[in-house]
Amino acid sequence: MHSDLLTPLFATKPMRNVLSDKRRLEAMLAFEAALAKAEADTGLIPADAAMTIAEACRTFEPDIGALGEATRLSGNPAIPFIRALTAHCPEPGKGWVHWGATSQDVIDTAASLVGQQAMTVLDSQLRSFGETLVQKARTYSGTVMPGRTLLQPALPVTFGFKLAGWLDMLTRCRTSLKAAAANGLVLQFGGAVGTLAAIHAAEYTDTAETIDAKEVRTALGRTLGLPVADITWHTLRDRVARLGSELAILTAALAKMAGDTELLMQAEVGEASEPAGPGRGGSSTMPQKRNPVAAVAVRANATKAAGLAGSLIAAMPQEHERGAGGWHAEWMILPDLFELASGALAHMSETVAGIEVREERMRENLDIGNGTLMAEALMMALAPETGRLEAHHRVEAAARRAIAENRPLADICSETPEIAEVLGAEGIERALDPAGYLGLAAASVDTVVARWHEQEND
Repeated sequence: MHSDLLTPLFATKPMRNVLSDKRRLEAMLAFEAALAKAEADTGLIPADAAMTIAEACRTFEPDIGALGEATRLSGNPAIPFIRALTAHCPEPGKGWVHWGATSQDVIDTAASLVGQQAMTVLDSQLRSFGETLVQKARTYSGTVMPGRTLLQPALPVTFGFKLAGWLDMLTRCRTSLKAAAANGLVLQFGGAVGTLAAIHAAEYTDTAETIDAKEVRTALGRTLGLPVADITWHTLRDRVARLGSELAILTAALAKMAGDTELLMQAEVGEASEPAGPGRGGSSTMPQKRNPVAAVAVRANATKAAGLAGSLIAAMPQEHERGAGGWHAEWMILPDLFELASGALAHMSETVAGIEVREERMRENLDIGNGTLMAEALMMALAPETGRLEAHHRVEAAARRAIAENRPLADICSETPEIAEVLGAEGIERALDPAGYLGLAAASVDTVVARWHEQEND
């Protein structure tokens, strides 16, 4: 449901425009005009009737409010829509409007056409955000910071490595979403129960030629630029559920990024923040506060999207050849998922583009625990000489002393013969240098960036 007050926080204006009732009705008109053309091209209806219908579709201006009220009584918007279009269409087209089609054909096909437009908007956002992540991951590839497990400082990573992880998710999400859209946004045209019996082998025109409904369907898909399914999918709703699920997964991936941002913004951490701006992130009562804004909205979108995706899956078991409620539930769910994904993308794109990175604070936080964050590195330096288990015991004892005495681990190690005599001063310093214990961090950034560009060129 839309709110002039709240919707701008969670959805983008371009996506809302694409998914508006006006665009939905334009897509329904496109279906009816294309249907008439396809049927005329295959000899099913007279050519002049198709031309009249096309002109009627071009000039028809639906009263959305009236159609909405009529939909409440008819059960779906196609019925009053077809009635109004037929009334608007003069002869010789009037009697041929919506020939051989059913309400679900026009509603589902319109949803596919609108979905294609929504995917164009969304993929543009994905491409832009991906490029921003590429640039930032490269910029901060060598910026060392604490890595955290179970919310506790663990080992050093780089901020570029963290951003590359986000990019890696985004790459997979984009690939999977495009595949789901290719399979999900397809033509629906099956007539009353999916068999197109009203068209197949019919002899309606003066040519007395039999009609192959497959030819009509193929021509219709070609005119609309939509893939043609092998069989009518009136109640075979995995297509919709899969697309909706990928949109929810994308939104959840963005929520992971948002959650990391929220945690980095905490005053106790202070390593990175959303971009600042007038009126952004303040408190109505506490003047000192700088709250996350984008991250909160993204996580809210993901919470809602997860439930909506579940609703699409719950709606999948539809009865026989026409769903009695499950199909109807989809009409607002899929557009909402597009809006939530688009809104989350917009927020995270703005966040990463303008993110404030505090490298000095990252370096300071590497020393949390008096340098004990590097305990594993110290242990691995000792292990070749002492064995891993013995090295673990020696470093554990030194780390506990550093914390208990509130002294740097390096000093404790220098005073501990079991460590100092094995590694020496230079060895201890080298082992405790966070920049020297980053493993594949830099290489991972390069690999993920290359994978993104590879996908872009596919």
